[in-house]
Amino acid sequence: MPELPEVETIVRALHPALVGKTILSADLRWPRTLAAPSPLAFARRVKGQKIEEVSRRAKYFIFHLSSLREPQGKPFSLLIHLRMSGDLQVREGSYAPQKHDRLILFLTDHASLVTHHASRITPDATLVFNDARKFGRVWLTANPEDVLGNLGPEPLDLSFTPQAFYERLRKRHRQLKPLLLDQSFIAGLGNIYTDEALHAARLHPLSPSNSVTPQQAEGLWRAVRAV
Repeated sequence: MPELPEVETIVRALHPALVGKTILSADLRWPRTLAAPSPLAFARRVKGQKIEEVSRRAKYFIFHLSSLREPQGKPFSLLIHLRMSGDLQVREGSYAPQKHDRLILFLTDHASLVTHHASRITPDATLVFNDARKFGRVWLTANPEDVLGNLGPEPLDLSFTPQAFYERLRKRHRQLKPLLLDQSFIAGLGNIYTDEALHAARLHPLSPSNSVTPQQAEGLWRAVRAV
């Protein structure tokens, strides 16, 4: 599973390749990849959406969209979580689907032609979501907080101070490693970086969170931010 730094790296690579392109159509090759809405609604709503921005929240990729067909409507966001084996790639020109492709978005630089001539436009690029183990998920929603609202602070957030971290640890009565992996406690940490942070802070993964001293909490805070 990609960790937070890898997700950020992918976002930075996707941004220049995708921003400004418009979605011609979608090829949903594994319907269960789609968490919401239904496959038919997804295909209908995503057509003609322009990619305005690419960002992330924790390990969720967020594609901020705007519609030429409904310019006054509430904008949609396309959210993708790679989970264990997912991968996102941009391919230029034509593209032949591969074995584990779950979702393919066909893109164009000619937004003004999409509404009436989409079926006759040759894609300029494709965004491919490939996922061998089928754990990844995709959402198209006008309310991204419905998906992201329960996420905790990220390690580099300004609000994530040593004192705030210590207070959060004190309020929980859980073992440290499972707590750090809980995305509602801290968003974005995975197994590898959690293990490294605990090792660097010299704390046992199974230590109770409410037994950590302020000094230990600050050491763990620094380690979490460093990794």
